[in-house]
Amino acid sequence: MIAALDRLDSALYRAERATVAAILAVMGAVVFLDVVYRVTATTDSKLVPDALEGALGAAAMPVWMGLVSAGLAVLALRTRDDAAALPKGVGVGVATGALLLAYGKLLPSGLIWSQTLALSLTLWMGMTGASLAAYQRRHLALDVGSKLWPPSVAPKVAAIGHWVTAAFCALVVVLGTRSILGYEQGGNHIPGHLDTWTQSEHASGNMVTPVEIPGLPSINIPKWMVMASIPVGMCILAFRFALQGLKVWTGAETQGGDDTLRQLGIEEEAGGAR
Repeated sequence: MIAALDRLDSALYRAERATVAAILAVMGAVVFLDVVYRVTATTDSKLVPDALEGALGAAAMPVWMGLVSAGLAVLALRTRDDAAALPKGVGVGVATGALLLAYGKLLPSGLIWSQTLALSLTLWMGMTGASLAAYQRRHLALDVGSKLWPPSVAPKVAAIGHWVTAAFCALVVVLGTRSILGYEQGGNHIPGHLDTWTQSEHASGNMVTPVEIPGLPSINIPKWMVMASIPVGMCILAFRFALQGLKVWTGAETQGGDDTLRQLGIEEEAGGAR
């Protein structure tokens, strides 16, 4: 049974790593594009010559960035003795300027929702990161049981500690689920975030500003999707700590001594300092 649970744990770990990579990619992309828009959409930049701004207005920044990128590309290609450095550099400059100009035209309001979306994804990444740390045994832990209990019972105490931690995680799962789905109290249903979202025909309870993409309807990211990271993450944490407790109890995994140092990854440094 432990082997099957270990395989499930490993599969969850791989999925979580892919999730963190995807979240980081999305966060980095939307924030970067928002910064690019804020820089290129300005008509009074200290980076652009005043004469060029007076002549071209809003198009001055894309044109100037195209000229700068063309110059840098030509210099970079000449260091490699590229015979076609000039035409290739000009091509890079034209492409850069055209992309920036098209970007400003396609998204006249920019990505005003990018920072809010990034902050919302941070909650998912934080919960997933905590679960990854638990899998790698790098979560914070105070291992005093091996100092207080005889070696014969210390593993059992450590296993019970894991199970208590799993129980607390399960409690947070229940509370997080109640906040999303609502709960019954005194014969009345106390609405959750999902109720607020559905009862308002998907117009209320949104944490993130509607995502507007040209040619497509705006996408409302509801608050319950963001808050769902708490019960999901805590459910995986509860599973991991319960599994660790089972492995320690049965002797499939040892825990004791300076285990906190091992979990933090500083056991070798601490040993060298002694």
